Amino acid sequence: MKGKRPFQGRARGRPKGGSPANGRGEVGRGSEFAELDSLRAPLFAEMARLHSEPSASSEPPHLCCKRERNQMRISPLEAHAIARVFRRDPALRSKLPQVLERVRAEVAHLKTSGRRQNFECPLLDGTRCLVHEQAKPMGCLAWNPGRDYSEAGWKAFRERDGLNDRTYGPNWTLRVIPLWLARVFSRELGDPG
Repeated sequence: MKGKRPFQGRARGRPKGGSPANGRGEVGRGSEFAELDSLRAPLFAEMARLHSEPSASSEPPHLCCKRERNQMRISPLEAHAIARVFRRDPALRSKLPQVLERVRAEVAHLKTSGRRQNFECPLLDGTRCLVHEQAKPMGCLAWNPGRDYSEAGWKAFRERDGLNDRTYGPNWTLRVIPLWLARVFSRELGDPG
């Protein structure tokens, strides 16, 4: 892995220029989300190719979302992308109360930090990721049981980090999914901060 460490996290800090959100709790004008989507495309293609190989893991993909194995961290832009699809998609919006209950339950067991911590993904609905098609985090897409991240995965992490640097400045932090979701859904969770 020679020096490739996308999951080191970042120092705490406020986004460049104060709050990153517009009146709807979203970042910027949407170009950041389009760029994030374009970074996911090669990972979706790689995932499809790997799942079609005879040597593909027979393990159900949702098991990596369970507490025993899950320490996935996301960037602030990925968190805002997830919030954006929940706010815009009526089918997802109808599931938001259950997701927020799972966020509350997980946050109660987590330390507020950028460190890796085990958690049950609040985006897992039964055996499927609610945001798989629209806002699946890079790390989740790049993860393939029994394999190291591919070059496409490492490239996506570097580009995601650069996009977050351009959006928030250099002081953003990777956090486990429930911690970032608690921040981007603070209004819906009734947190005044």
